[in-house]
Amino acid sequence: MNRVLLISGDSALAARVKRALESDATVMVADPAAGNVVEIAEQFRPECVLADAEVHMGARTVFERLSTLRGWFSALPMIVIGNEMGAQLILTAMRAGAQDFIDRDASPDDFRNAVLQRIAESRFRPASISNLVMTLSAASSDGDDDFALNMAAMVAASRPREGVLFVDLALPASNTAIAFGIDLNFRVKEAVKEMARLDRALLDSALARCPRSGLYILPLALHGEPDGWAVDIHDLRALLEICRSLYDVVIVSCGPFSRQEEILSLPEEGALLFLPCNQRFTSIKAAAELLRLVRNVRGGRDEPVLVVHEFAASMAPTPAGIREAVGAARALELPVRWRDLADAINRGDPLALSAGSPYAREMSRHLQALNLIPYQDEETRAPQGLKDLTRRIRAVLS
Repeated sequence: MNRVLLISGDSALAARVKRALESDATVMVADPAAGNVVEIAEQFRPECVLADAEVHMGARTVFERLSTLRGWFSALPMIVIGNEMGAQLILTAMRAGAQDFIDRDASPDDFRNAVLQRIAESRFRPASISNLVMTLSAASSDGDDDFALNMAAMVAASRPREGVLFVDLALPASNTAIAFGIDLNFRVKEAVKEMARLDRALLDSALARCPRSGLYILPLALHGEPDGWAVDIHDLRALLEICRSLYDVVIVSCGPFSRQEEILSLPEEGALLFLPCNQRFTSIKAAAELLRLVRNVRGGRDEPVLVVHEFAASMAPTPAGIREAVGAARALELPVRWRDLADAINRGDPLALSAGSPYAREMSRHLQALNLIPYQDEETRAPQGLKDLTRRIRAVLS
């Protein structure tokens, strides 16, 4: 998915451009009147700039305004949007350094073709961005967020010098406040309102953080607040783009947004997607349907990893049978009963942070294999007392 910066103060034009490019690009809108266009661009890292010829930037001519914008984004393709295809305005745009010009009333196809052509021709490539990991929810009320928050906690605890952000899109409310025993205040909606000035310092100061793992948490909805969570899907996508440029690892629990193409197409090639499932036939059926949707949206790239995250060994179907029924190419097993997961969540003590639990050991092994957490040998992971005893025994035997 491409990233396009639209410089305009016209909300109607912004809506038209977003609709025209919704299947091909994330559009971030910046108004020069706010005076923070460059800061927004540094966070968003666009691949193309659309400049409204009617932007207001003080008492300047069209040429001066466009030349200023060109100076801000000298390495990016710039397309000017004008009210009419007048020869004088086109010439002015080209002299100011624009690569293309498009009429304000052009069709959606014309907007899309112009943007995609200029991006393809440009040699500009954004700097490498942070890792983006997504966990999908095939069915509601299946406890899929248990896996997501446990994984996020383990990744954060294993990478203490890095910034790990957990974006929880669960509805009707996030369970992370209960799971980590902390208060959540700053939500996705507040982040979207502040999107034009978001930076790492602002987020670090506003977000709740797990004291044990160091995980930063950005929820969509909170318990006791059934309303006020609604967010435009384009704004949500743009927010995630910014977050992944600010943090070393961004883990998104997609919840009810798991079937939104805007979200499914966001991760770049090579990103990790997880699809939790359990032994319930409703869960298996839903997982198989969602896997087919993901393959269709992403063109067969980056097959989601099936996670059989809750099962009892004495029950059917077995994890192998679930993998076959879903048709997953990759799968991992985390043998834990729902009761144990629920007890840990209710205590505010996620199982992934309990070093002695079989669940934590299995999750650690799998996440190491996927390069999500650093590899540690058995001695490194052993409790300090056990390591001291091991050293004493070796000293006696040597």
